[in-house]
Amino acid sequence: MRGKPEQRIEVEKVYKTKMNGNGLFIARIIQIPREEEKLDFVLVVQNRKTKTFTYQKRLVTTDNHYHSFRLARGSLQWVSLYTVAVWDNLGHKLVEVSTLTGRESYRIADEHCSAYREK
Repeated sequence: MRGKPEQRIEVEKVYKTKMNGNGLFIARIIQIPREEEKLDFVLVVQNRKTKTFTYQKRLVTTDNHYHSFRLARGSLQWVSLYTVAVWDNLGHKLVEVSTLTGRESYRIADEHCSAYREK
């Protein structure tokens, strides 16, 4: 059958996890449900040796239904040994982060997030 699936995220869960080339850092995208039928996607970068988080920020907020979070979930890639980037399924780069310092070298504007929400 075709049609709109009625899938929702009810509990916090890890969507993607990737380790960098030398195994020093782990990057994760976590889906966190919020009140008001919203869903946050958070990027977390952790140093495996010291167990400290070098970066932990919300990427986008979407509606908590299948089509909305399907657009927001994308790919997590290591651009270089110490730089991680996240793209959505629309082909937009959401953020690019240096894992050593936790500084963003690129971040998409908040207005872009409205693409995931129904009008």
